[in-house]
Parts: sequence; structure tokens; C-alpha cells
Amino acid sequence: MTASEFAPPAQEDKIGGPSTTELDGTSVEYVYSTGNHYRMEFGADTLTFRLLAGSAPPHTVTLPYRARLVRSGLYLVTWTVKPGVHVTLLLDLAERLIHVSAMMPPNQWEFFDIGRVLSVEGRTGEEAR
Repeated sequence: MTASEFAPPAQEDKIGGPSTTELDGTSVEYVYSTGNHYRMEFGADTLTFRLLAGSAPPHTVTLPYRARLVRSGLYLVTWTVKPGVHVTLLLDLAERLIHVSAMMPPNQWEFFDIGRVLSVEGRTGEEAR
């Protein structure tokens, strides 16, 4: 027998509850306590995040995402980079904080951090100032 014979059957995604596109047109620049400095630019269905400085060479990735308005100025944002790499952010524009929880390849190391929001521009940024 192989390990895959003991694996549970694949399940379909279960997406429920409200989603929002309020972040569309918003850019957020932030830096985590561990040093990585990012800029995220939200579209209606995709976000582009740019590593500006930190633990790897600067790079840019654009991906589909989901967002939920938790309360005024507080958003839950999530995306999958590729199978096995899932990122979830709590973006608190009112307090100018960002929280992250992720599992990262290649060895599935945990990324759990908090950061300072340096700037917010665009549609949602107007209410965060």
C-alpha cells in the first residue's frame, strides 16, 4: 500500500458568507516586523503584490484573491499562490496594521507576523486617513 491510498478523498471548496470588492483601486504599502516591505495593489478580482525589500530579491506577483469586510476599515483577504501555498491577511486600515498567516514552500514553513501600514492610496484609502 502507498501513502496516497490512505489519503482522504479530495473535497470541493466551501466558499460562503459575504465578499467585497471595496478594495478595488486601493494600494497599501506595509512592512512586517520581520523586515519584508511590500506594496499591494487591489483590482476587482486580482491583487498585485510587490516585494520591495527584504529576504528575497524584489519581485512582483499578480493573483486572484477574496476579501471580506469584517467591519469598517477591517478586511480579511486571502489567496492561493499555488497548491500548498495559502496566505491570509487581516488588513486593519483604521489601526494601520496588517496581520498575516501563511504556510510557505518548499518545506511548509509558517509565516505568522504583524506589520505597520505605511501608506494607503485609492478609493478605500480615503476613509483610512
